[in-house]
Amino acid sequence: MTQGIYNFIGIHQSIKLHGTHGHGLESCRRALVVFFMATLSILTSLAQTPLNETDVYNRIMQRQHMEGYTQGTSWDNSHTYVNTVVYDGWLPGRYTAAGCHAFMLDMMEYASNYEYPIRVINGSYDNLPKIRIGDGVRLNNNGHSVLVIGVDDDGHTVTVAEGNMNKAVYWGRKIDLANPNNGFNYIATFWPEKEPDVAVTIGQSGYATFYYSNSAYVIPQGVEAKAVENISGRTINLIPVSGIIPAGYAVILEGNPGEYTFESTSEEGVAVENLLRGTDETQMIISEDQECKYYKLSFKNDLVGFYYGANHGAVFENQAHKAYLPVPVSQSNGVNCFLFDSATGIDNIQAAGENADCAIYNLSGQRVSDSYKGVVIVNGKKVLRK
Repeated sequence: MTQGIYNFIGIHQSIKLHGTHGHGLESCRRALVVFFMATLSILTSLAQTPLNETDVYNRIMQRQHMEGYTQGTSWDNSHTYVNTVVYDGWLPGRYTAAGCHAFMLDMMEYASNYEYPIRVINGSYDNLPKIRIGDGVRLNNNGHSVLVIGVDDDGHTVTVAEGNMNKAVYWGRKIDLANPNNGFNYIATFWPEKEPDVAVTIGQSGYATFYYSNSAYVIPQGVEAKAVENISGRTINLIPVSGIIPAGYAVILEGNPGEYTFESTSEEGVAVENLLRGTDETQMIISEDQECKYYKLSFKNDLVGFYYGANHGAVFENQAHKAYLPVPVSQSNGVNCFLFDSATGIDNIQAAGENADCAIYNLSGQRVSDSYKGVVIVNGKKVLRK
């Protein structure tokens, strides 16, 4: 968003960086850029593009081939940079960095698309914060700054880009931050703080739904997560979600009754095809572009499934962080509930016609009440109710 505005007013981001030997025109341009960035900082915070390490890395690598940032380009303390986003509490235009620190700050703002505030996290070589691509690192006992462009599997050996390395730009040096000789002090990061972990209760039915748009979450041991891949006739076809539930992704959870902790993660997860939707707040769901019937996970007649959330499948008030299932009218075919087949489990979900209303019959063909115990017939299938 911000970069597009730069192009509109005819100012390229590279003019923000300058040395003390710069001309008056450069100073005017810098002041103009800072003014615009300070004005736009609030607006951009309202429309931040999601961060992912692939995009961040690609933006950094673009700089490697830009004039002024290539390997061996002269870079010393005459190079200064003024912040255009909040840096460690300093408002845009209020913090000036020089030399290696100017390179780090310039690169970090570019890598994050000039949309995220930067905060400083203190640490030491034996108590390292989590390091990510795009982070700035302060080394040499507060004497040198670098930008992280790669992190080894050990979590503490990084590959960096840096300015004022022997008065030049240098790409590709490896540094072990856990080695006390490297004098690690702190990291500067634009990556948002880790979201709190969440507790989810799976009830006696053995099922629940899950939706959080603010972060991806690790699926805990003992829980399976599945998405609705498609609907074929009266069957919902499910597909497993492995390891991580992506942010903004609704799933069905299956597990033994109990409370489970879902840990937030910076990993993205894999978003497979999915018909489920969710909301972060308790709210009326938003109608889809096409006319749909709407279902929610429910436990009725000792049977778990997706039932109409409101009469005739109308929109309903979905609970916070829960999933719902919108089904186009052309596919719903008057179905008012999709039941989990107790014989084969969640992998085979059958649908009941609207007029049947998920009716329950004994083996003699007589309709029985919800409290009936024993073998019953639901949707033409035998089910043992205890």
